[in-house]
Amino acid sequence: MAGSGSGPKRPKAQSKRDLLGLVLAAGFLFFFGLGERDLWRPNEPIYGRAVAEMAASGDWMKPTVNGEVFSEKPILYFWAALTTSKLLGGVSELSLRVPSAIAGVASVVLTYLWVLPYGGRRRAIFTAALFATMYQVFWAARSVQMDVLVLASTLGVVVPLARLIDADARPARAWIAAGLAGGLGFIAKGPVALIVPALVVIGYAMWRRRLHSLLHPVALAGLLVAFVVATPWYVLLWLAGETTLLHELLFRQNVARFLDAWDHEQPWWYYLEYFWIDFAPWSWLVPAALLSVSASSEGRRLDRFCWIWIGVVVVFFSLSDSKRSPYILPIAPAVACLSAGVLERYIGRSTGRPARLMVGFALSALGLVLVAAGAAGLSRWSEVPSDLTPIATVLVVLVVSTGALVMVGVALARRFPSMAPAALLAGLTVSYLVTAGWALTAADRWKSVRGFALEMNQTIAANEGAVVSYGFRRWRSMYSFYADRSISNLKEGPDLVEFCRDWSAPYLLVEEPLDAEVSALCPGARLVHRGPAGRAQAFLYARPESGSPR
Repeated sequence: MAGSGSGPKRPKAQSKRDLLGLVLAAGFLFFFGLGERDLWRPNEPIYGRAVAEMAASGDWMKPTVNGEVFSEKPILYFWAALTTSKLLGGVSELSLRVPSAIAGVASVVLTYLWVLPYGGRRRAIFTAALFATMYQVFWAARSVQMDVLVLASTLGVVVPLARLIDADARPARAWIAAGLAGGLGFIAKGPVALIVPALVVIGYAMWRRRLHSLLHPVALAGLLVAFVVATPWYVLLWLAGETTLLHELLFRQNVARFLDAWDHEQPWWYYLEYFWIDFAPWSWLVPAALLSVSASSEGRRLDRFCWIWIGVVVVFFSLSDSKRSPYILPIAPAVACLSAGVLERYIGRSTGRPARLMVGFALSALGLVLVAAGAAGLSRWSEVPSDLTPIATVLVVLVVSTGALVMVGVALARRFPSMAPAALLAGLTVSYLVTAGWALTAADRWKSVRGFALEMNQTIAANEGAVVSYGFRRWRSMYSFYADRSISNLKEGPDLVEFCRDWSAPYLLVEEPLDAEVSALCPGARLVHRGPAGRAQAFLYARPESGSPR
């Protein structure tokens, strides 16, 4: 455990074994069945298609989607996915998700390293375990997305600078490590990847009254490293005359979206509502941290650090008009740390009665929710397709048994204080693995368009030609990824009318209910294939035969 000095203590040699164990455990949790499920709309196929087109063209500078430059995200993820695709023999669901899984494992390790000198080995391990099994972290590490890269880069900045603030790190080493992480974050998500860790670090330094510790001349070296890592790609775009692309990446997708959102508009309290879902189940223990106080000064300092971390990030993103759950993913380490501290003291019987009651209530509520979820599944058992009955049975049994064991553990807490938390963690982990290896693949029938896209290719194989879609939002690429062809999109009715006058492409793709609009505006269009595409019904039309009305 950490001592009682003025700053955090350095990790012990035993931490190396802990780190190896965490890498193996987190790697198994995040990589197991990683490539089994298809890419799900809306965003996974977009990024996947960009990687596929970059791989085909050999252009590593500008991502394109359906032949159009994709200007909404910086380049780091695409480089990482291209690299893994090269190593794994081609673009696939697995190669596209490997960067996220690696970032997830790195985040688990960094979370452990952050907590260790303040809270000791036990709390560091608890925190890493809770962090890895949070719903939002588990899902982000197994999906094609950029926010998990920001999570890792945020930790990469905060961990060394926190050590610097508490006088336990060499300034040069701390600033260079932070600069490297910050630079990578900038080319992963843009300016927000620097703003978030800066808010956390400055907030903590101000509370510690050690803001001056950051104002070291060697900080310039860290900033230089960040600049060298972050800017070359942007500079090359500028030299190539891609000023419109740079404006979109740096201004519109960051400043303009923050101040005047055009999508994902939510009320200011959005994160206060979804906090409990996105970081479940461990977020339910956070209120108990207000009553459960660490006995050590380092533990209390760590708790305050967590509250600052959560507070500044949630307030910052709450000020934005555009709000999505993944935006506040970087608070996950702090949420896990608070909950781990609560459980450590609950298991060790070192907390007062009000805090014990609050923890017991939260665990009981979680157990009850799990049992109720299983019961709800049983009430709709007749709706489960026969081929999915085995996996549905396993999941219901897992969920109900986990919930029941948690509630029994709360009832026996005086004698077995670790039973309820251990049951919840074990049940959650097993459920995640079953879901990753089996259930998510089964859900492809509702989420994936692979089947229709392949059938579409067979339909048009005898008469090669371009496909145009109608009515999809910009960048939507679920059909183009699995059909492995660029599909341009008609946005509005007038575009469809213009297209139907001369049928500049031989095929038109729509989803229900826009098929009715095609029938009305495109006389003579021939329906050559229809079928399910996830939850949607998709329709492929061909141009009218010669002599038919147009």
